[in-house]
Amino acid sequence: MHFKPSGLIPIAAGIYLLLIVYRVVPRKPKDPEKMEIWHRKFDKMMKIVSPLLIGFGFLESFGVL
Repeated sequence: MHFKPSGLIPIAAGIYLLLIVYRVVPRKPKDPEKMEIWHRKFDKMMKIVSPLLIGFGFLESFGVL
């Protein structure tokens, strides 16, 4: 089993999305109202999609996919 660095992109994207969903990033949004609207619209979906994206990245990194 060989490591493929191309899987790091989905891993990084999934981690970043999780940080956004759990309101770690951005600390002080420029427009808090827009950020709140985004959270109401996409929060539940991103809590599901982000871990799947991270898992896909690991599978791609280790050559399973």
